[in-house]
Amino acid sequence: MITPRAVSGHRFHDCTDPAVTAPLTASVRELPFLGTLTTTTAQLVAGELTEVVLRYTVGSSGIADSGWLKLCFKYYSDWDLQTTAPGERDYATAELVHRSDRGGAGPDSLATVGHLRTRYDVKGGERPFQKALLIHLEDGFLRPGDEIVIRLGDRRFGGPGTRVQTFVEDGFVFRLYADVLGTSRMGHAGDVALDVRPGPAARLVVAGPRVVRAGAVAPLRVHLEDSWGNAAVDSPAALRLSVGGEPEFGELPGTSWAAGEFELPAAPTGAYRAAVTATLPDGRVLTGSCPVDVVAELPGERAYFADLHVHSDDTVGTQDSAYNFAYGRRVGGLDVLGYTANDFQVTDAAWAATVALCREVTEEGRFVCLPGVEWCGNSAVGGDHNVIYLGADTGLARSLQWHDGMTSRVPVAEHWPITELYAAYAARPDDYLLMPHLGGRRAILDWHHPQLERLIEVHSAWGTGNWFLREAMQRGYRVGVSANSDEHRGRPGSGAPGATIFGGRGGGLTGVLAPELTRAAVGSTLRARRTWATTGTRAVALLRSGDQWMGDERARAGTELVVSYALYADAEWEQVTVYDTEGPVLHRDLHAEAGYAPGLVRVRWGGARHRDRYRWATWTGRIEIAGADLIAAEPWAASHQEQRIDRDGNRIDWAAATFGNDTGVVLRTDGDATEFRIATTIAEDAHTGEFTVTAGELAAGPVRRDFGGAGLHVTVERLSAAALPVTLTGELPVRLPDADSALYLHARQSDGHEVWTSPLFFTTA
Repeated sequence: MITPRAVSGHRFHDCTDPAVTAPLTASVRELPFLGTLTTTTAQLVAGELTEVVLRYTVGSSGIADSGWLKLCFKYYSDWDLQTTAPGERDYATAELVHRSDRGGAGPDSLATVGHLRTRYDVKGGERPFQKALLIHLEDGFLRPGDEIVIRLGDRRFGGPGTRVQTFVEDGFVFRLYADVLGTSRMGHAGDVALDVRPGPAARLVVAGPRVVRAGAVAPLRVHLEDSWGNAAVDSPAALRLSVGGEPEFGELPGTSWAAGEFELPAAPTGAYRAAVTATLPDGRVLTGSCPVDVVAELPGERAYFADLHVHSDDTVGTQDSAYNFAYGRRVGGLDVLGYTANDFQVTDAAWAATVALCREVTEEGRFVCLPGVEWCGNSAVGGDHNVIYLGADTGLARSLQWHDGMTSRVPVAEHWPITELYAAYAARPDDYLLMPHLGGRRAILDWHHPQLERLIEVHSAWGTGNWFLREAMQRGYRVGVSANSDEHRGRPGSGAPGATIFGGRGGGLTGVLAPELTRAAVGSTLRARRTWATTGTRAVALLRSGDQWMGDERARAGTELVVSYALYADAEWEQVTVYDTEGPVLHRDLHAEAGYAPGLVRVRWGGARHRDRYRWATWTGRIEIAGADLIAAEPWAASHQEQRIDRDGNRIDWAAATFGNDTGVVLRTDGDATEFRIATTIAEDAHTGEFTVTAGELAAGPVRRDFGGAGLHVTVERLSAAALPVTLTGELPVRLPDADSALYLHARQSDGHEVWTSPLFFTTA
């Protein structure tokens, strides 16, 4: 016989009684359905090492077993995380710190999740919030009111913290998404916004016009910036300018950007150096200078500098358009700025407002702002092309639309493929300028519209692409050169490289040989291809034959002519190469011409892994020197402070990324070394190489070892200790073939910055 035991009592909430259920329901329903994200941190310093703590309170939804969270931030940030090395930088963790009993849960009904598994994925979210810390629930669920602490740069395991993004941003956003049903469909749970501020002033930047026509006045812009290239704020300073005569005095404001401007007076022809000192309240004195050449002949009053590819927060940039335009003019020292929204993301309202702002901020004679978009078709159908609106029409010929304001769940092609973009603007080509973009979705050169595409980018924040111009010339394009920042970080005109994605050195500048600084003159000059391009340095490169300048088409008359060039650096020139449509035809090594110095050798490495968007190569390497003692090892063309050169006796170890550019180290020994033993690794492809360069090989000239990709290489070369020229002129006797041809120049400064001229075209018809 079985005797049932008596019920020991009710251990549940009797939900037939509203007096019982109402407060229990209210305790759950008072939480936002998807929860809340909070932090006590309000402000950070760009590039600092710190620990950032975020707290997520689970909402009334709870989270089902196998659900997950995504903590996202924008892909163009150079802030990165990792979840595999607790004792190293940027280690991120997620930990359940409170199991809530909201709603009347008993001890056995609290959250059962056993572990929060984290993983970092740079493409784990939806553009622009693509960088993502993924937090997966394992072995259980979460309840309303449960609390998770997310630590970025968790220092509890001995790590130094996380390195904050290196550029300034008002309201940097961490965005949290939650998959509360375990279906992998995410909902937006909440945001926290932190202000990223500049660090203390570390250097004085002086940006001059470099070349001025005799009798003309010109602006000289100065600003203070921190160690990561951000304009300092709240940093008053007393300024002193000397250009050979009586000094001038000024001051930098104590609020907003520490930026100011002098006016260089008209001067007779000659070479000058504008030297500026800034005295800070703490007694520090920072100095900066730039050369200025006054010349007898120039189409305009001075060399004009443009950045024709700038984003704002209308799409994927930092700060709003007004901020970017003001920064470009006041801090970046630009004469011309080209705004380029991503065409598939900008809304009609945002586009109209920014076009109006472009017109409003233009002050002819001082500053020209041109509206534009980045046509964002995939590489398979043409790739990224910038569209600059030079006339009155600013109608969008979108590739497609895919933004938050859309009602459609799928993108719908509009002007797709590239031929549809051409068709939209072909009727009035003079009103537009199209440029294949070196960056993002790689522009493919199988398709070309000669009347619309007048320039091609050779450099942007994505990297340096000598190959891009060479390919265009080999295909028979007649295009000029442009280099632009593709600035996503709110620093147009002075786009210091970031530490990851946008690591191209110096952003990029397009030189404009316009007769005057007006919208009409700038537009016609750009379409006439009278341009040069730089990797961000304010250098000038001119090429001409008689009264015809680079970009012009010179009809063949006779078989011989003289082409002259004039190169104005803001450092010394070390090499110049003349190209035709097939490749180099003349090369000058200024180190060799001046005479190599004993015991002075440079090892440089560079190139990119491929030609598409994420092309960078992360190098580590070792140099061992035999036959002489190493006296000094100095970084060369370093992009930022995290690139590493370590010395141990006669051994050098390096770590540095390249984006098509070169970087390296200058070695000084107490005599000529007998050999250099070099080993390298490129992390992304696990590619390794080892080789030895002997003194005998170096005596014959630079020694280069190629590693494939898009110009991956290591080069060992001797250097001169002599002063190299800052201004370089020359003439090229040319014998023309009985066919169309062209010539252009590429030159490199001793600091690694590069310049290109547009080609001078020779035609038979």
